[in-house]
Amino acid sequence: MTTPARRTMGPLVAAWKQAFHLATDGSGSYTKGLNLHRKGAVGQVHAASGRLSAAVAVKRTTYKAAMSFSQLAEDQWHALAVRLAGNSQATADLLAGRVPAAIADPGHAGGTAIVPGADDITFSCTCLPGTAGRVCDHSAAIGHAVAERLASAASLLLAARGMPTRTLAAVLREHLADAEPDALPADAAGTVRADQTYSLWAHRTPPTDAVTHVDTITPITLGLDDPPPPCPSGQDLAWMTQDAAARARALLDGAVGQPHDPLADTVRILATPDGVSRLPDAERRSGHSAAILRTMMIGYRYGGPAGAHAALRTTPTPSTVLEHARDTIRASRALVLGSLDITDGALTDTTTGIQLRLGPDGRWYPFTAVGDEWRPAPGCSDDPADAHQAARRARTARPTAR
Repeated sequence: MTTPARRTMGPLVAAWKQAFHLATDGSGSYTKGLNLHRKGAVGQVHAASGRLSAAVAVKRTTYKAAMSFSQLAEDQWHALAVRLAGNSQATADLLAGRVPAAIADPGHAGGTAIVPGADDITFSCTCLPGTAGRVCDHSAAIGHAVAERLASAASLLLAARGMPTRTLAAVLREHLADAEPDALPADAAGTVRADQTYSLWAHRTPPTDAVTHVDTITPITLGLDDPPPPCPSGQDLAWMTQDAAARARALLDGAVGQPHDPLADTVRILATPDGVSRLPDAERRSGHSAAILRTMMIGYRYGGPAGAHAALRTTPTPSTVLEHARDTIRASRALVLGSLDITDGALTDTTTGIQLRLGPDGRWYPFTAVGDEWRPAPGCSDDPADAHQAARRARTARPTAR
């Protein structure tokens, strides 16, 4: 199924694929690189000034390959910011930390093409010393990996072209300092995202004569008498207010996880500084033991609602996904001792006491063995190799006997 992110960045991905394909000039490495990418040979792609690079593992050898191109000039970035400032939807996205869809189309981006031209792309790799500029199987694999990752991480290309998303947002704010933002267009259902609306106004300096008398220390709900039954008590209203504020803060920070359901919300409340006092009540109402809820609380602190669910149980995961993740970890040469086995929908290394579970949000969550239990560890990641490294670090830091 096509995700909204992939639909939105479709023009950008298509432009990259075309430029990259033309840059290979019909070389057979284009197809061979695609095969390497599909096998999970390409590690994490790093963006630097005018360069995208990654480690590519082939059998027992790891090569360092890269694609290079020119950066955009400062006047081009400012022209792009001016054009985006006239697009309320693009402005809201960028100020909220997301790459706007309009940036993928030069016609809507002030004539500035974010994707470099085919004649501007050069290749390099440690497998071909002294022949910089020629494409090889490994540098071609990076081009295919970038095409896939641009669908959900378009900021990768912006950084390589000379301006990270945050910097472009700062430039955009300069053009919006004295401007009144236009109204956001509603979607097909007639709704407008609250965080986008907020981002259009959050950059504006409040009036100097603004006077507020809001007590930011004591919640006003604590001074209220309890309403008559069956309404919530004053203390419950205070909890609800704090929870709503925490959700709003998460929305503005772009750190909203999935799923949000009654159990995840219960664990979210328990994970607050004063939430542990509600553990007996949560145990009775949820039907889960205090030990399970405490483990879910740890998972929530490390990965939000999805981390809590990953700590409760493994997410049903196709064996092909688990096998691909295992191959990715092996290709990264992260396995030193032991081996990863596919058991009960997870990747488990019983020798070192490490387990990886795919969460309901598509990220990999690391666990370490503590006695007969699997304890959540920090470092969840979209990349199973990174999550595996996080599990190894946690295992080293907590060498509890299994």
